[in-house]
Amino acid sequence: MKRIQKLLSTMLVLVLAFSMQAGNLTALAEQTPAPTPTPTEVLPLTETLPSPVLEDGHFDGDLLKQWVDAYLEENYWNHPGCEMAIAYWYSGTDETWFYNADDWIGCVNWYKLPLCMYYAEKLKSGEMTKETVVTGITLEYAMSTLLEHSSGPSLYSLVTDLAEREGLSYTDVAKQYADLPESYFTGEYYNNAYTARLMMEITKTLFEGGEDRFPFVLEHMKKSQPYDMFKRDWNIQTKWEVAQTHAADWGGEGDDLIHCTAIFYTPTPAILTIMTKNIWDLDIMGGVAGHFFVLTEALDLKQHPEREAGPATTVPPTAEAEPTAEARPIIQPSPETQEQSVIEPQPVVLPAEETPAAAGTETGQVVNSAPSPVPILIVLFILLVLIAICSILLIIHNRKERERRRRRAAAIRRRRKEREMKERYEEEESGSDDEEE
Repeated sequence: MKRIQKLLSTMLVLVLAFSMQAGNLTALAEQTPAPTPTPTEVLPLTETLPSPVLEDGHFDGDLLKQWVDAYLEENYWNHPGCEMAIAYWYSGTDETWFYNADDWIGCVNWYKLPLCMYYAEKLKSGEMTKETVVTGITLEYAMSTLLEHSSGPSLYSLVTDLAEREGLSYTDVAKQYADLPESYFTGEYYNNAYTARLMMEITKTLFEGGEDRFPFVLEHMKKSQPYDMFKRDWNIQTKWEVAQTHAADWGGEGDDLIHCTAIFYTPTPAILTIMTKNIWDLDIMGGVAGHFFVLTEALDLKQHPEREAGPATTVPPTAEAEPTAEARPIIQPSPETQEQSVIEPQPVVLPAEETPAAAGTETGQVVNSAPSPVPILIVLFILLVLIAICSILLIIHNRKERERRRRRAAAIRRRRKEREMKERYEEEESGSDDEEE
């Protein structure tokens, strides 16, 4: 037992030493001055490559691919398993552009959009009302919470109602809103996977049908800002409306999936769909969306050159206060500024400390703004391991002690029995001697 006590004492001393060392590391990290932030966290593509916008108002697809390749190569580390798929449609010229757009990727719950479109048509036809109960909740509540907050219970209610009321699956519903041949829908589709092309086609059907065909859907998509996926660092929402919906699943055992599809309501609207797999930094998706937003504005200026030298320019709101449309200052351009007007707006990039890079993409020393929990977790882990080892040793010691006591008691009983037998034998021997005498 004394050995166990010595071992426990030694382990406690080691834990205290580790704790002190962890505290020293945390204090050192807090005192380390922050390095000067580098301005390359988001690659300004409009400065590194020529704009893909052509003089006739169309865009060069090959140059646009170089544009995106350069951004992705600069901003994430291309780990095995990472993937991004993009589909873009510009309504001004009815042009589309695709990037890995036919790769089937798990869609999580992205089928909620065509599902809501299906029920919106039921509202339009009068077959259902907003107060209609679908699996315990009203249709209005189910659609609003699903489109704005991606509510899981609301999605379950609609899927269950669709099966019970119509005898249909959500895979049956989504296909009717995409202008794609039946052969396009392979086994991956029925295994809950989508492509960027498929989702762009569904979003395009929603855009063309509008509120007349799909009431209630776009209204709530414009209120949805899932993680600011398409609005990070670019202030897109301060210029035009954005109707978007997302799907996300990360932190589990499978692939980390983050998807978003949106309609940019610029003067000539566009649709952008992005699907990602194992790309954890939301700024990557936001940066790509921002560049396509810049592309859309540049295409608008080519389609409508009269907007280039408009009568007034709206000053974007600052981070301190966001003025209303009536209170925003109006700057009247001079003849010189009209001649030097910029055709392609530059993206807005927040300072480096406001857009943290993903793990593995840091360009400088990581500085803790608060005590890091890592040393504490390491100490706790070591403490738990030591406690487990001590518990095992204590159990083994107790078992050995019980076995030793059992053997000792057995030996005592055996010696006592032998002594009794010896005494009995001696008594018998003495009795037989007396009889002989």
